[in-house]
Amino acid sequence: MKHRTIIWMILSFIFLMYLFVGWVVKQTFGAEIKTSKTIALCFDDGPRPLVLEKLLPVLEKYKVPGNFFVIGAIAFNNMKILEKMHKDGHEIENHSWGHENFMKLYNWKGTNTVSESLLDTEVTIFNATGRKPRFFRPPFWAINKDVEKIIKGWGYTIMKLNDPDINTEDYEDFSKHRPPEVLIERVKSEVASRERQGKFNHVLVFHELPLTAEALKTLIPYFQAQGYKFIRLDEKY
Repeated sequence: MKHRTIIWMILSFIFLMYLFVGWVVKQTFGAEIKTSKTIALCFDDGPRPLVLEKLLPVLEKYKVPGNFFVIGAIAFNNMKILEKMHKDGHEIENHSWGHENFMKLYNWKGTNTVSESLLDTEVTIFNATGRKPRFFRPPFWAINKDVEKIIKGWGYTIMKLNDPDINTEDYEDFSKHRPPEVLIERVKSEVASRERQGKFNHVLVFHELPLTAEALKTLIPYFQAQGYKFIRLDEKY
């Protein structure tokens, strides 16, 4: 009987220590876990002044930075817009000169043409912002080992589909004239699915579209209420 009492006391002590340690861990790291939930909002294919008139005020309202992957040929004719976006805290990154499929471009014209598209856009961004872009998203996410070697050789981090990019498919909704609610629900569902897999850091790839600007009026406050912090890519990657 005495042995049983001792065993019971030992087990009770172990159980209480388990509860205590769990409480300490929660108090110590709970805040860190919450702040580790991040979303980087990316916007491809701009700058498009008419869309930015609607999109930028939404980002400003919620104090959210955008990560804009611009096309060099369009950016060249909109330098003042890039300059202002940079000053307002948005990140300007490289999306090629003319939205070329770099795999086809490489096979057709070789290394130099790929480099020219990349570097001409880089110079345009630098002239507008005073900052060299760090990230490159291949148009259509078209990439192979040969092209990847060229891009990395110029010091870029390549954004790849599903690692870490999440394609929101907003361009599909726009082309098919779907309401913003379709895009809103798809993005919510995708993020929820990733959360069930234990993933709480997301790179959402949108495009500069009126539909997207409208959808973000709902999506940004929704995810902020879920404890997400919206970040620039250079804060994490």
